[in-house]
Parts: sequence; structure tokens; C-alpha cells
Amino acid sequence: MRVLLTILLTFTVLGTLISGYAGYLLSSPQICITQIEKQNVAEKVYDSVESYFTAQYQTTAIPPETYLNLVTEDWIADRLEEQVTAEYEILNGSKLAYELDMTDLEAALTQFFSDYAEEINYPKDAVYEEKLQETIEKARAELTSQLDVYHFTTMQNANILQKFTGKQTYLWLLCGGCGILSVLLLVILVLLERKGEWGKFYFPGCALLINGVFLTVPTAWVLATSYFSGLAIKVPAVYAAFTGVLYHCTRVGLIAGIVLLVLGLAAVLGSTIAKRRAC
Repeated sequence: MRVLLTILLTFTVLGTLISGYAGYLLSSPQICITQIEKQNVAEKVYDSVESYFTAQYQTTAIPPETYLNLVTEDWIADRLEEQVTAEYEILNGSKLAYELDMTDLEAALTQFFSDYAEEINYPKDAVYEEKLQETIEKARAELTSQLDVYHFTTMQNANILQKFTGKQTYLWLLCGGCGILSVLLLVILVLLERKGEWGKFYFPGCALLINGVFLTVPTAWVLATSYFSGLAIKVPAVYAAFTGVLYHCTRVGLIAGIVLLVLGLAAVLGSTIAKRRAC
């Protein structure tokens, strides 16, 4: 009986931790935003954008400064935070789709086209307007793609995000249910072992120890081997963002595992010592 309840407690504690953290991960953009800052993602995006617009100068004759005077690292950092926040709002049920604010850049490109047309006496006809809009849309598409470091658009097109939309409530309910069940199982085990031979907290301690091992061993191995560093992601900003989140989650798992190991060991040793002294 005690062994069965201990096994159940092991799974309910694990379920509480995993569902709770998954619920937080899907509910709050903070982890993704923090990793963007820690991994210098804005700087990496800027380097890529700078290379792109510099290379485009050979075919468009638009100086890269026309873009880069506005598309700075700070501008990119703000847009990254805006996008992640907006995508999480969509994930949490918002119906408003995110759209990159290109107002200032559109004005700069329009001014450049206007000045250049006046310089070469080119009429602002339908061809002029078409070329201007084509340049603006091309810049919008490139910046939108470069800023989508978590590939939200790809996941939306593949119907991946839709599968997670609104699921946070179920995760929180699962977390609460597992948590309540864990408390009940712990109380039952303590009551069953009040006059037993192992001590009141021996079996709950065993459950915590097992959970600690479940979490500590794989997460320690992942961190020790830098497992996620081998991911085949060629874009530096995307690589930094994704691996940053993955390693953060792994470190959280390792810390949780160590805490459970310590608590479990303390409970087992404390119960054993107390029982022996009582005898």
C-alpha cells in the first residue's frame, strides 16, 4: 500500500511541476523576452539586416543608411519585444494579429524616392508609385522575417500555435489537480506511517528523491554535453533565441531536481534517524 502511494505521489509531484511550468511558459512571454536580451539577439539581427541592405545597394541603388539610420539595434530590440508580446497575446486568445510598424521607414523611403526623382527629373507617375510600394513591401517582408526569431509565422502556418492556443487553462487545472492530489497522498502516507517502522516522512521523502533523480540526471547530462548547441540552425539570431530558451528550461529543471533531491534526502534521513532514536 505504502509503495503504491509513493509511486503515485512521485507522478503527481512530477505532474504538478511540469504542467505548472508549461502553463507559465505558454502564458507569459517573459522567458522568451529575457533570452532575447541575454543572448544579444537584437545585435545579431542588426548584423544580418545590415549585411542584407548593404548587399541590396548594388541592385537598388538605395544607400543602406536610408534603412539603417532608423533600423538600429534599439529599434530592433523594441520590435522583438513587441512581436513576442503580441504573439503571446494571440496565444492567450487575442484576435488581433501582429503587424510590424513601418511608419518611419516608409517615410524615409518615400523621401528618398522623392528626392531622387527630383534630382534626375523623373515624373512621379504610376511606375514611380509602383516601384516605391514594391521597395517598401520588400523591406517590410525582409524585416518581418529577420525579426521573427522564434518562427511564430512558421508555427502559425503549420497550425502548431493553434493547437496550443487557450490550452493554458487546462495546464493550470492539471497543475492544481496534481498539487492537491500530492498533498492528499503525502498526508495519507504520513498518517499510515505514524506508528510504522520507517518514520512519518520516509515514503514522501522517497517520492521526492525519485523525482529529483528524474529531473537532475537528464538535465545535468544536457548541460554537461551542451546538447542543444548541436542544433542545425544556420541563422545566428534564431539559433541564439531558441537555444537560450531551451537551456534556460533545462537549468530550471536541474534546479528543481536538486531541490527535490535535497528535500527527499532530508526527509528520508530525518525520518530514519528520528525512528531509531525513538526505539
